[in-house]
Amino acid sequence: MSFHIFKYSLKSLVKDKKSLFWMLFFPIILATFFNLAFKNLMSDEGFEKVKISITTDYEMPDGLEQVMSESNLFTISYLTEEEAKKRLSEQEITGYIKNSDGLELVILESGLNQSIAKVFLDNYVQVSATIYRVIDENPQLIQTGFLDTIDFNESFTKDIPVSQSMNLIVVYYYALLAMTCLFSAIAGCYISSIIQANQTDLAARINIAPTHKLKAFLSMVSATILFQFISVIILMTYISQILNVDFGNRTIHIGILCLVGCFTGTLFGAMFDCLTKFKSEVNEMLVSNFIMIMSFLSGLMVVQMKYIIQEKVPFIAYINPANLITDGLYALYYYETFERYYLNLTLLVVLGIVFCIITTLVLRRQKYASI
Repeated sequence: MSFHIFKYSLKSLVKDKKSLFWMLFFPIILATFFNLAFKNLMSDEGFEKVKISITTDYEMPDGLEQVMSESNLFTISYLTEEEAKKRLSEQEITGYIKNSDGLELVILESGLNQSIAKVFLDNYVQVSATIYRVIDENPQLIQTGFLDTIDFNESFTKDIPVSQSMNLIVVYYYALLAMTCLFSAIAGCYISSIIQANQTDLAARINIAPTHKLKAFLSMVSATILFQFISVIILMTYISQILNVDFGNRTIHIGILCLVGCFTGTLFGAMFDCLTKFKSEVNEMLVSNFIMIMSFLSGLMVVQMKYIIQEKVPFIAYINPANLITDGLYALYYYETFERYYLNLTLLVVLGIVFCIITTLVLRRQKYASI
């Protein structure tokens, strides 16, 4: 009998146009708008090498050009000083190097690229001076291979996988996934209303059926969780495969977090309906408003809001299911370890269990003089 209720609850969700729209199509539409708004922002910008000219009018120190090439910081061109001045005035190069009375970097204005070139040359001059002084004092070091052990540019640049880049735009998609998980609260609210005999005629028929009320309730909750989890999987597939948003390679962990999020969302809606005395339609409207507020606080509309809440009122962050889901996904994407992910997952499970216990206690205590 429980499987029978589970099966037909799942069928009713699939055939319910309102459920299909809010729990599946609305998140997909929102993700599409996100992609249109953030498409250019989602493209990762690579490091653009600094354009530097070396003047051919002067003899450069031995090894300078080789060290600059190996640093992967510069695009080097060779020009006369007159040509270099012209290119610099036209801002085709960042600056040029000459060696009249020592190495000199000529630039037109200050900026990031100019600072990179200056710091690099300062470092080269300092290290070169130190090496010459050491060799003058200890000429025998040349025979020992001392020069071969010197590295001017050990780690100026480092390749970082795209999945670990600090792209804050992806938080919007995490908050969208969290909202989709929690939309199961609307169905949970409906389940609670049809399990209470004083709410609707359908609820009265369910209560006089031979199946225990709590068993029927858990069967319907399971169907809702499954339906919403499938909706989340469809949304994730659409975002990652169609919109090309990178969620990283920890798919199983993401799936577990979203499944628990659907569980918590469903029980939140059921608990809300049990504790209030409003009609089912009113409760569903209020629950959807609560979900939007929680999603807003997790960064769905303004990504900075997530960090403001975390800094100013962290307590709200730890009891907000939407923030726990978003933060868990964030932790999977950016961190190598799982401590923060497991913390969010544990808190989400605890909230779901608390909602379940409260709902069960309320439903068990309800008695009716007649049905």
